[in-house]
Amino acid sequence: MRRVGLILVLLTLLVTGVWWLFLISPRNARITDYQQQLNAAVDTESRLRVQIQQLQDIGDHEVEYQAALGRLNALIPDRPLLDEAIEQLYTLAGETGVDLQTLSPSVPAATADGSELRQIDVSVQVEGQFFELLGFLFGLNDMDRLVRVDGISLSSTQDEAGATFLSASIEMRLFTTADLLPTLDPSVTGGETTTTTTVTTDSSFEANPGGA
Repeated sequence: MRRVGLILVLLTLLVTGVWWLFLISPRNARITDYQQQLNAAVDTESRLRVQIQQLQDIGDHEVEYQAALGRLNALIPDRPLLDEAIEQLYTLAGETGVDLQTLSPSVPAATADGSELRQIDVSVQVEGQFFELLGFLFGLNDMDRLVRVDGISLSSTQDEAGATFLSASIEMRLFTTADLLPTLDPSVTGGETTTTTTVTTDSSFEANPGGA
């Protein structure tokens, strides 16, 4: 009887082992795989929800982003737009009361930091009284175009009435993302100086639309 009982116990253990090996163990492995897939899907869903929220935020602020891009393009345009910059400088000179005597820009050149920006060196000679000149310098900072002033050289003179006038040589830079520069070729028509936009291979030029 003991032998029969021992055999029954052994058979039970054997059946249980076979049942576990061929049924329960593969099932547990599949459950583990499914759980891992579920966790990965939950993580993916969380990331997608974050991305969707970010896209919704971008959509909600689209007008602001477009306005910011417009301001950036005005500061650093994708074309040199030198004629517009020169017009702004002469307008600023008229508004502040200084005499803009010379204005000499160069062709776009690579910046020192190796970025995609191109810089246009501009040399300006202006003359006026102290507060007029100060207004011109502050006006450069308020221009629609980004202007970087690298250096200012001042000298003073007095007229017969004793009024002091300052002459300032200003070295500045404009920026663009384009390599081509439309240059200005002065021509005289009817005794007045006019300015036309042409393309030239000169490395620099001097423009004075005021007829000085």
